[in-house]
Amino acid sequence: MKWLMGYTAAFCVLLLIIAQSVFLPSFFLPYFSWHYERRDIPAVIGTSHDELMYVTSGLLEYMRGRRGDLESIYARFDDGETRQFFTCPVEIIHMVDVMELYVGGFMIRNIAFWLFGFLVFAMAFFKYPILPVLAQCCREVVVGFLILLVILAAVVAWDFDSAFVMFHLIFFSNDYWMLEPAHSYLINMVPIEFFVEVSVIVGLLLLLFSSVIIALGTWYLRSIGSGDETHTVAKFR
Repeated sequence: MKWLMGYTAAFCVLLLIIAQSVFLPSFFLPYFSWHYERRDIPAVIGTSHDELMYVTSGLLEYMRGRRGDLESIYARFDDGETRQFFTCPVEIIHMVDVMELYVGGFMIRNIAFWLFGFLVFAMAFFKYPILPVLAQCCREVVVGFLILLVILAAVVAWDFDSAFVMFHLIFFSNDYWMLEPAHSYLINMVPIEFFVEVSVIVGLLLLLFSSVIIALGTWYLRSIGSGDETHTVAKFR
């Protein structure tokens, strides 16, 4: 039973790693600011950097489920007029799908967090060796995940455009994500290059967090086993 609880807890840790690796770059406003300045996105859209950051802040609030709609977001454009920023029906419908995807992701992350805490409490209640079990289970689960991540990264790097299309076909049930720059400010705000960079950042964060988990697990098992890691794990089985 302790190993079933341990591997379940390790899977929760993996979900937390994946979720945070995606959420951190997705909602990090300074990165958006750097992206806009570097590619001169305000000039492409026809507004100022500050106005575009205001719009982005509202968009990210909406993606978190903290804003009721996108139609209430207004911006001042270079022609001196202040008007509704998101007016394309297709992009608005697509962002509803994106918002639901992120809100679902937040829910899964929160469930994983509380389930992990419950499992640790249950292991303590039954007087199981918590740290040795978690160290071993988390290390094995994360190592397996890293192998899959390397394979996935190779596929994405080989043909990002195809991987990008496949991602949308898997997670969206319509083609509203196929936006046209001439009709959508959104696609001008975040062109394909933006998603390439975010994918790289997500991959690096996954690698970083996974490496930390593996390193800590390995260090702990070796420290309590006086160098005989195999004997330590077998002892707790």
